[in-house]
Amino acid sequence: MTDSFTASAAHPLAANDPASGLELRAWSGADLDAGLQEWRALEARLGDAPLMASHLWTATWLRVYRDLVPSTILTVAVQGQTVGAVLVTRGVAQKAGPVPLRTLHIGTAGEPLGQSVCVEYNALLVERAHRSALIAAVQSWIGARRGVDEVRLDGWSADAASDWNWPAAPHETRLRDCKYFDLTKVQAAQVEPVDLLGRSTRQNLRRLLRKYESLETTWAESLEEADDIFNELIQLHQARWTATGEAGAFASPRFESFQRQLMIQGFDDRRVVLFRARHQDRTVGCLMLLVDRGRLLDYLSGFAPFEEKPSPGLVTHYLCLSEAARRGFHAYDFLVGDKRHKDNLSTDVQQLAWATWRRPTVRNRAIDLLKAIRKWRSASQPACVANAASSGAAGSPAAVVDEMTEPMTVATERS
Repeated sequence: MTDSFTASAAHPLAANDPASGLELRAWSGADLDAGLQEWRALEARLGDAPLMASHLWTATWLRVYRDLVPSTILTVAVQGQTVGAVLVTRGVAQKAGPVPLRTLHIGTAGEPLGQSVCVEYNALLVERAHRSALIAAVQSWIGARRGVDEVRLDGWSADAASDWNWPAAPHETRLRDCKYFDLTKVQAAQVEPVDLLGRSTRQNLRRLLRKYESLETTWAESLEEADDIFNELIQLHQARWTATGEAGAFASPRFESFQRQLMIQGFDDRRVVLFRARHQDRTVGCLMLLVDRGRLLDYLSGFAPFEEKPSPGLVTHYLCLSEAARRGFHAYDFLVGDKRHKDNLSTDVQQLAWATWRRPTVRNRAIDLLKAIRKWRSASQPACVANAASSGAAGSPAAVVDEMTEPMTVATERS
């Protein structure tokens, strides 16, 4: 189903874009494929698109998740030519504690807990001159949707997220550090990456490399090599997480299907890199990295057990970023998450944002009331009493209030 309207002088979109004849079209259901054709044509005209706004990423996500997560492609045309496109989804099984929330997400997000691809560097596909018009069109379309408690931006750069004024600032913004190694510094100074790291990391890395003596690395050059590394990555990843009693990211068939399809399609397009490090015929680590306009993004990984290979993550990533520097990549980006090797191997940091706009719905008012009750209870009781109450059995009034007011983590561990 497609819906469209044309901006007129009286429509609020017209005030955000000086061009006449601006048209917004919404593609959903059986028409999603036609919307993807518009998306592909726009990307071909614009050139090197942000990976998370590319046809590759969006079409792959829709193939896997469209039957689960209701999705709509919005396109904006000026004088008959499409100038911008974005995906809007309705979240599935989103909650604040036990309270179901009706959410809208801009970009490939909104999957149930444990099945998310964890999009980062979310972005719009749009001509620069019409960026504000696309944002205004999306805001107008979302504003007309009913049965929505929250509107969310997931994993956008802090600068890009600030463009969505809505027209007010979001009720909640979570900024997370995204650490990376600036490979241009290595290329400009003509030194090895280790020379730009902190003193203790330099010493540790050199000691580790001496201890390993000989390491074999593979940067996949064929789909067969890539598939072999990918399959071993899954095995290593799952073995590490199941050993700790966790399910692991690949426990979700949808998640694995998305990653496998992305690997196959993206490898041919040089948008996906598979890398492996081995020592004495045993694998130290496997990586699947995404290529985003000259940046390598550390997306998926699997490592040998620590008791078998020392510091497998640190060693594998260092070898990969060294090869990336030789191949001319601009940056090696570790994405969000707290891991020691990210701290040790990064030279710079930027921030990604998760922003939420809340509507004054009955559900949100109930959540606000419960938060106020929790705040009052904490303030009015001695600490020992409050702690005892909040540690009550599941289902008790105290436990329900705590569960409803605690933020829910929706990210999937990919390493």
